[in-house]
Amino acid sequence: MGNNPENKFNRINRIIIVSLCILILFAVGLNAATQSTQRPARTSQIEVTLINQEPDPAEPGNYVDVRFKLDNNGSEEARNVEVEILPQYPFSLDPGVEALRSAGTLQSMQRGDVGVIVKYRIRVDKNAVEGENEIKIRYRIDKGIWIEPEEFFIDVQTYDAILSVDSVSIDKEFFEPGSSGILRIGVVNEADSLVKDVKARLDLGGMPFVPLKSTNEKSVYQIDAKKAHEFSFELLAKPEAESGVYQVPLRISYSDELNKGYIKNATIGVIVNAKPDISVTLDESGVYEHGKAGEIVVKVVNKGVTDIKFMNVKLGESSSYKIVSSDEAYLGNIDSDDFETADFDLFVENTNEKQVELPLTLEYKDANNNNYRDRISLKLNLYSASEAKKFGLKKENGTLGFLIVVAIVIGGLFYYRKRMKKKG
Repeated sequence: MGNNPENKFNRINRIIIVSLCILILFAVGLNAATQSTQRPARTSQIEVTLINQEPDPAEPGNYVDVRFKLDNNGSEEARNVEVEILPQYPFSLDPGVEALRSAGTLQSMQRGDVGVIVKYRIRVDKNAVEGENEIKIRYRIDKGIWIEPEEFFIDVQTYDAILSVDSVSIDKEFFEPGSSGILRIGVVNEADSLVKDVKARLDLGGMPFVPLKSTNEKSVYQIDAKKAHEFSFELLAKPEAESGVYQVPLRISYSDELNKGYIKNATIGVIVNAKPDISVTLDESGVYEHGKAGEIVVKVVNKGVTDIKFMNVKLGESSSYKIVSSDEAYLGNIDSDDFETADFDLFVENTNEKQVELPLTLEYKDANNNNYRDRISLKLNLYSASEAKKFGLKKENGTLGFLIVVAIVIGGLFYYRKRMKKKG
């Protein structure tokens, strides 16, 4: 009976069943042990979120307030919760400000509107790169291990990327008609971050200028924060350009690091001018001898390409003559390639001089109201009576000739009457 196969089979079944029971009990115990070791983790089911930043975006060189919310999604309370911010460039806390904060106890399922909010005031470095910058935070429960959620991001951007025109100059005093010059426009990036795709364009439509060796638009890839750049344009003033101040529209376009575009419109003044070129001559003279009076005519010719305004001519005093008229003559405006004359009446003193100096002072303005004062000396040639007759400058005395003719006629009549009496 002891060797009965059926009994042996039953023993084997019992052994198997007992073994299975032991395995089940071991598994149950292992699961209970696992749950007991993980029980503290249930109390640390804390969810941390960055709910807002103020201002948004943050500006380099200023402060930003960030608020984190802690929710307890666990089924047990979380006691003595502590939060610590881990600022890294470009963020920092002011000296004396604690990074570690207490959030207290979060009850089971304390979340949503009743979650705990922790606020930090953070300084943003003035050289912060525009865009999303990383900020880290960590927490722990009841002095347990620190738990660090995934990093958060704070948006940083300069409110207004400012690119301003700093200077405008040319390599000469002004543009002359028919000549070229270099126009330089200096711009400066006043923002705390770089600007890129910077383009400067001159609107030359209707202007008497033509760009040389390039177009009317220049560009540069980027200008770093607080840095400057100079755009150079070589321009030719057209030969027919009139003198004056021209307002040239300038358009500057650029983008910030977040690809936000900006356009700046400005106006720059460009001067076209030419120095006056005048010629002064003694055009006519009614005085050729000493001790005589007469009129002289001074001719002022504008040979330049710019008009002349408010021309006034003054004849200076001299011991060689006396001015018997006004010593000044106002000629007004003299257009390019035109002339005006000034008349003066003189009495020349008896001297042995062959020439008399005529000192003239000319005061006038160009088309751009620049003042000019020129001193010019002309020569008045004098002759003897015989020389004046010889050169045809002095006419014969008509009265003397008339008297001679009358005397001859009278003499002839007297002779005729005397002869007739003799015959009678």
